Amino acid sequence: MNATLVSNLGWYPASWRGHRARQMPEYADESAVRAVEARLEGSAPVIRIEEASRLRELVADLAGGRGFLLQGGDCAESFDDPVAEQVAGIVGLFDAMADRLRPNVVGPLVETARIAGQFAKPRSAQEETHDGVTLPAYRGDIVNGIEFDANARRPDPQRMIRAHMQSVGTAASLSAARGAGAPIFTSHEALLLPYEEPLTRRDSAGRWWATSGHMLWLGDRTRQLDSAHVEYLRGIENVVGVKCGPTLGADELSSLIDRLDPLGRNGKLVLIGRFGAKRIGELLPPLLRATKGRPVVWTIDPMHGNTSMSGKRKVRRLPDILAEVDGFFAIARAEGVYPAGVHLEMSALDVTECIGGRGPASIDELEKNWLTACDPRLNRAQAIDLAAHVAALLA
Repeated sequence: MNATLVSNLGWYPASWRGHRARQMPEYADESAVRAVEARLEGSAPVIRIEEASRLRELVADLAGGRGFLLQGGDCAESFDDPVAEQVAGIVGLFDAMADRLRPNVVGPLVETARIAGQFAKPRSAQEETHDGVTLPAYRGDIVNGIEFDANARRPDPQRMIRAHMQSVGTAASLSAARGAGAPIFTSHEALLLPYEEPLTRRDSAGRWWATSGHMLWLGDRTRQLDSAHVEYLRGIENVVGVKCGPTLGADELSSLIDRLDPLGRNGKLVLIGRFGAKRIGELLPPLLRATKGRPVVWTIDPMHGNTSMSGKRKVRRLPDILAEVDGFFAIARAEGVYPAGVHLEMSALDVTECIGGRGPASIDELEKNWLTACDPRLNRAQAIDLAAHVAALLA
């Protein structure tokens, strides 16, 4: 390896390969994977480094107690998504939510969508079984197909090429729709590292940036200190989110921050709590205390911790989601920590996936317009109402 490619932290884009990579597909043909990686290395970036740097500056403001981060979008993007319609919908939804929030936000309202790269999904099980047939789990369109048959569920590295092409088009459409003056930044979970590595590029100062998205986040299932995902994310200059779930202890979080951001750089880390309304009062305070004095930003994901099952259907209820938001604001303020944002799974469509508010009244009504490929999302009206609820908390 060329020594000039190694950062001062002993990091380079492929250094993750020396660590255990969890939640990764098993491809049958490694030579095909290498060919895809080589093609991606010569491909256009999804986003511009200058834009990712601008997001770092805005998040640094959040770390100083000014502004608010509104992050949200689809649980998972699909190759079947009509890009123009998808972008128009998310822009319209962000505009409507921003109208509720902006009057009560002191500082910048930072808008970041789960889009232009949110194609990979972590799974709790490696396989799925239906009617006695067992196949690999669906891991998002960038890995395999959602149809339950052997050919669709076979991990195919060529899907990375299609995901990249769609992401480039989506990011360009998003930029054109909003313009440079009021951008909606892109974000996704950095899960499929053979996709992320070849899209990692250097700036004129020799710093490494992920050009797959403006902000990448570390999932609750891949945040082990020795993991390949932590290794990759520690070396890039982008804003990095960290999902903080119920099993994350204060000491582990401190060690994780030390690993991801040993230099304590403003705007580098956004900590995204996801505990559930019933447990946030118990779990969040020790984590807030462990991070005091560090230049981190705390936001809340009130979706994932408030998921239950009804048969094989995932169920989320708006009252639980709002209760976790309320708990986050109250606990953060009691601990002297700035509550800097929300992270939502939401749709611009009138889906019937979360119960309550201007959505379905009961489990029986979920089937009316259930469209998600994975997790339940707030519909347009529910998301706008949540933004109004948050605005009242900011007042």
